[in-house]
Amino acid sequence: MRRLANVALALALALGTLAGGAAGADAPAKPAAALADDEKLEKDVEALYAAGKLAEALAAAQKLVALREQKFGKEHAKTGSALSDLGGMYFSTGDYPKAEGFLRRAVEILEASKGPDDLLATALGNLATLLKTKGDWNAAEKAYERAIALEEKGGAPRASALGTVLANLAGLYMATGKLAQAEKLYLRAISFHEKTGPERSLLVDLGSLGALYRGLGQYGKAAEQFNRALPIAERVHGTNHPNVGRLYQNIGVFLTGSNQKDQAEQYFQKGEAILTKTLGPRHPDLATFYSDWALLWARLDWKRTAELNQKALDIEEQWLESALVGGSEEDKTLYAKRLERLMDRVVSFEYGGQGAGRPEAMRMALGAVLRNKARVLEASAGHIGALRARMSPEDRKLLDDLARVRGAYAAAMTRGPRGMTVAEHNAETDRLRAEADAIEARIAEHSAGYRRATAKVTIEAVAARIPKDAVLMEFVRYVPRDTHFYSAASETLGPPRYIVYVLFPDGDIWYHQLSVDAFEVERKVEIIRRGLQDPTVRFDDVGRQLVLLHDVVFGLVATRLGGVKHVLISPDAELARIPFGALIGHDNKYLISKYSFTYLSTGRDLLRLGASGARRSPPLLVANPDYDAPGEAGAAALPDAPKNSLPRIARIKFSELPGTAEEAEAIRRFMPDPSVRLERVATETALKQASSPRILHVATHGFFLDGDGRAGQGTSRGLELDVPPESLPKITSEVDGKKLPVPHPMFLSGIALAGANVRKGQVDDGILTAYEASSLDLGGTELVVLSACETGLGKRAGSEGIRGLRRALVLAGSETQVMSLWQVDDEATRDLMTSYYQKLFREGKGRTEAMRESQLALLERSEYSHPYYWASFIVSGAWGPLEGVTPAKDEATSAARGAVPPGGARGCGCEVAGRDEGTRAAWGGAAALVALVVARRIRGARARAQR
Repeated sequence: MRRLANVALALALALGTLAGGAAGADAPAKPAAALADDEKLEKDVEALYAAGKLAEALAAAQKLVALREQKFGKEHAKTGSALSDLGGMYFSTGDYPKAEGFLRRAVEILEASKGPDDLLATALGNLATLLKTKGDWNAAEKAYERAIALEEKGGAPRASALGTVLANLAGLYMATGKLAQAEKLYLRAISFHEKTGPERSLLVDLGSLGALYRGLGQYGKAAEQFNRALPIAERVHGTNHPNVGRLYQNIGVFLTGSNQKDQAEQYFQKGEAILTKTLGPRHPDLATFYSDWALLWARLDWKRTAELNQKALDIEEQWLESALVGGSEEDKTLYAKRLERLMDRVVSFEYGGQGAGRPEAMRMALGAVLRNKARVLEASAGHIGALRARMSPEDRKLLDDLARVRGAYAAAMTRGPRGMTVAEHNAETDRLRAEADAIEARIAEHSAGYRRATAKVTIEAVAARIPKDAVLMEFVRYVPRDTHFYSAASETLGPPRYIVYVLFPDGDIWYHQLSVDAFEVERKVEIIRRGLQDPTVRFDDVGRQLVLLHDVVFGLVATRLGGVKHVLISPDAELARIPFGALIGHDNKYLISKYSFTYLSTGRDLLRLGASGARRSPPLLVANPDYDAPGEAGAAALPDAPKNSLPRIARIKFSELPGTAEEAEAIRRFMPDPSVRLERVATETALKQASSPRILHVATHGFFLDGDGRAGQGTSRGLELDVPPESLPKITSEVDGKKLPVPHPMFLSGIALAGANVRKGQVDDGILTAYEASSLDLGGTELVVLSACETGLGKRAGSEGIRGLRRALVLAGSETQVMSLWQVDDEATRDLMTSYYQKLFREGKGRTEAMRESQLALLERSEYSHPYYWASFIVSGAWGPLEGVTPAKDEATSAARGAVPPGGARGCGCEVAGRDEGTRAAWGGAAALVALVVARRIRGARARAQR
């Protein structure tokens, strides 16, 4: 039976990853012995799987585990082998999260029991294939390598099993673009299986190698492999096994690429019949199948293409919904990665393929974006929210345990290996990380009811929540893909792009692809950020960039907005790092003078805002922390640790911020009965013990590290940090199409509190990272204001958007977050926040409009007119007035609506020509034209000023 799990794991994916799946093969049958009851049942499971009866095979595998546990005990090697088989069967039926639990348990048992090498090798190979499917490619490769080493020790008797693992690793290499290495491994696996069998392993090898050659455009070699595989498939499986359906899928893609359309359609039809019969119509493999089939019709029939793409989306979304029920947030993120390539294809079809300009295609693409962007964030927040809503003693303990372990893990990371060796420190952090992930998984299991209660997301439902004077702007960063590519190597059409969908309250949609690629947009964003963060920079230079970026990301959109006053904006990737209100429009004014901007993770947020309930305690104000407070009796600041042995943040000394004390004194009189924590009691513990404060305001130092471990330079409420990248905690993420270990984004941002210069405590060390902040109890909290530097920044996580403090506060349950995009000025921030709370409580303004009017008032003051002072803070989430506060009767337009940038007008009246609703003009030409117009406008403004 050990071979079965490898078969199930390796082949539950498509045969070739370049066509959209993994490759693999199975292991040889175990020599028959005197069949005990459990061994006979093991053979039955294998026979049922071979016959394509997966549901019956799964039931038999469950019985096998129960029998082995009764016969040998739960920790016996044979029980571990049975668990490996059961995990393989769950994998084959598409239940990957459940499969992972059984496979990890199997490996643990086999390692602890010192069972036979071949049993451990099989379990490792099974787990590796699941990890590959989930997207954790580094972990998968390590597990494959361990399995190969064990199989090689077995010599000739294990040759076929060795071929299985080699083929599985080849599939991983295909997925990561190591095609030459993949070819070598497939050829080696074929050499083993040609000599030792079994034929079904050879069938898989040939199909996989054919898919590899097809992806390389070597159609002659591909045809040779498929022609060898077809008679083996019919002889071994007939037409009633998913292996045959997957082979037909790969042949269909091959025939599509070689322009044999009729024959390709026949193979897709036969493959669909087999896969739906043997796997069921909702198996995740069918999503890849329909996406591949859609390529056949991309040039022939756009309606058929749209129908197949929609089938793929429906299956993938339904599967993802189930996958998000369990596991840690990182697990969920890896599973969600599966959807990104399919989303790229759908958006590409809608914009550049046969669906271009068709309302049905546009609605399909936007609907997919609304349902799936930031999906993991919503699921994770929902799980925690579901537990807090009912809060049984067991649930309360889970949440308390999560906060405790996250705090200990974060403290260990920032404290470094003081008092222990680096190896001991690494072991401690690994243990704490694993414990936190396990608690997250249990929380997800306890809140499974949340998933069943989630309403269907539709464009109509989202549009109904948009105010009459507002629009939703949904940005998407995607990789353009050729909807009729002939080989995997030619599927990608150039660099990533940004596209924006504008949804109106009546359900109408307009879209526009930005006129330059994503890299150019992001280069401009970086230039603008550098200029906005330094008020000493000559504003003429910054102003030109603000004009240019406006015309690219907002120019054509503005022509469609008419009387719109409120823009609900869901930026993506680097566009989340700029304040849209600071862009300069065609009327030569900052956009903030015309629009209110509220930021969202996704337009889907509109469906949940205002539904959090009203379990609230009094407002909590935390400010002016005493960073030198000992925290524990007799504790004193520790000496610097050895350099390069830990993150240097552990050696940072935080300076006092007197402006935060003045800020606290100014705003406390506006809050109703606030709980105030200042100086020595402005602690991390005070935040962690808070239970749903109506408002949470924290004024202190903040920091954000980039992927290289560096932070922006400055004083005021920011820090000058330089952390060795190798010292930062890592997670697996996708970098340039490859899964690599990268710094954990939730450790890259945080705030400093009392005792931060001592860092003595195991949980309260004075540093609250975003990772810890996600465990705060903010369910029902109407407003969180982090009056500190760079609290709105984070690192992009694919379709999951930006990870950082804002994401953490959403996970914690808060309705609205006010965050900063760069290092802020202490005195200007004090004045801004004082005005903000006055407008919230005294004038009854909405949470977004109060910030806008406060920023405009600051802009009107000559000493603060540079965007550095007023534009940093953004409002994310719910935008309306606070509950119980009467809105102001006088909503007259602010006199500052006519404010222009310092030094004169810097707008641009030019339009960038392009395809109907979109643009394809080159940045270079547009930039040259804009530069001339801006220069003339600046000179004109100066001349008017002199007169």
